[in-house]
Formats: sequence, structure tokens, C-alpha cells
Amino acid sequence: MHIRSFTHSANRWQQRLRVLSLLVLLGAGGTSAGLVLAQAEVEESTTPPATEVSTVAPAASSEAPVQVPAEVTHTSFGVKEMYLQADPLVKSVMILLVFCSLLTWAVLLEKIFVFGRARRRNARFLKAFRAGQPEQLGDQLEHSAMGRMWQVAQGELRHYRNLKADNDEPDRINRLLQRIALTAGIVQERDLARMGSMMGVLATIGATAPFIGLFGTVWGILNSFASIATLKSASLAVVAPGIAEALLATALGLFAAIPAVMIFNKFARDINGFVGALDNFSAEMIASVSRQLDEGR
Repeated sequence: MHIRSFTHSANRWQQRLRVLSLLVLLGAGGTSAGLVLAQAEVEESTTPPATEVSTVAPAASSEAPVQVPAEVTHTSFGVKEMYLQADPLVKSVMILLVFCSLLTWAVLLEKIFVFGRARRRNARFLKAFRAGQPEQLGDQLEHSAMGRMWQVAQGELRHYRNLKADNDEPDRINRLLQRIALTAGIVQERDLARMGSMMGVLATIGATAPFIGLFGTVWGILNSFASIATLKSASLAVVAPGIAEALLATALGLFAAIPAVMIFNKFARDINGFVGALDNFSAEMIASVSRQLDEGR
């Protein structure tokens, strides 16, 4: 019952940490976007106006007037302008992809914290277990997956000793070891499920973000062709803005999908490593219990 309450408390704190990380990243993203927009406005305000064609009076009657060419004005067309001029549907696609990207980085921060803490606690318990002094950890036993596995194994062993018959039957010992393996496996699966939370979100973002961006691209290109039909002109100046906005959606889709796939693969390998470590500890723990029974302890 105590283990269940601890698990519920740990899940609650992990959810709070995940939400906090997401809020921090959203705030950082909003601040960065505001700085970029402010910088763009400053650059636009400091751009010198175009100078008109001026003529220089001839110094002598034999000299022709010299014309100074006007400076060519350049219209800024960056990410900000692409977003502002995009179709509302393409804008919604961009916003969704940016949110998916921020969620990916929030999951990364949360997983780094959770996995690092799990490694440290398992290493601390394993050191005490191999030294034959796991009881000295006290309440910290429940903080590690290996410690919880050891606790349920000790509970099965105490139950076996309370119902101990006159002679240790081999069948009873085998059933005890099987029960220890089963109960430890239940605890192991529960911990692995908690560590694997949000992995499905990473997989979904990695698999669908490119197609979401592609949808925005197709829609933007359709708008470009519609502009050609409306304006009766196939000029590059007519179709270029729509194509640029469409390609921006594809870029955002890749920007969200590539980190999600890499982060998913990284933590999938880490989870497989935890599975192997817990399986090895389970075998080591069962061997230790079997040794204790053979020694009559």
C-alpha cells in the first residue's frame, strides 16, 4: 500500500515537472520570437529611404548633365513576413508544428532528469546490495526500482518463512523463487512503464510532423496557382511568396520531426539498457535468496 502511494506521488510530481518544463520552453520560445520581431522592426525603421534621381548642374556649357541613379529598395521577406502573409490554414499548421517542437524539447528535459535520477538511485542501491547491507538505505529503498524489487522479494521470503514446514520441500522452494520472480517482474514493468511515458508522443511527432508540414506546403502551392489564375500572370513575383510560405511549413515539419526521432531513439536505447540492468538484478536477487535458503538463513 505504501509502495502504491509512493508511485502515485512520483507520477504526480513527474507530471508537474513535465508541465513546468513545457511552460518554460513556451515562454522561452515566445521571448525569442518577440526579440526577432523587434529586431526586424528596428531594421525596417533604420532602412534609409530611396533617393530620387538627381541631376548635377553642368560645370561648363560643354559638359552634359550627369544623372545619379536611384538606390534600389529591397523589401524584407523573412520568416515573419512569410508567416504574416500565409493562409490561415497554413498559419495553423505552422503553429501546430512549433508547439510539437517545443513539446519535444520539454520531453527531452524531463527524460534527462528522470533517467539520470533513476541511474543514480539504482547504482546506490546496487552498491549497498552487493555489500550485503541494503537495509541501511532505509526509506531510500523505495526511491529506486531495484530497491522496490528487493522489498517485494523480501516480503515473499518472510511469508515463506512464516509458513515454513518441518522440511524444506524442493517444490516449495521452487514456487517461492517463481513468486519472487513474478512479483519483481511486476514492479519492474511498472517502473519501466513510468519511465517510458511520453515516448509515444515523441514517436507520433516524429512520424506525423513531416506529413503535417507537407500538407501546409501543398495548400500553400494551391494558393499560389490560384493567384496565377486570378491575376492572369505567371510572374515569379506572383508565385514566389506563396511557394516560400509553403516551403516554410515543410521546414517546420522537419524541424519538429528530426529531433523527435533522434530523442525517441536515444531514450529507447536507454530503456532497453534499464531492462537489461533490472533483469540482471532480478537474476542476482533470486540467486541470493536461493543461497540464503541453502544456508538455512
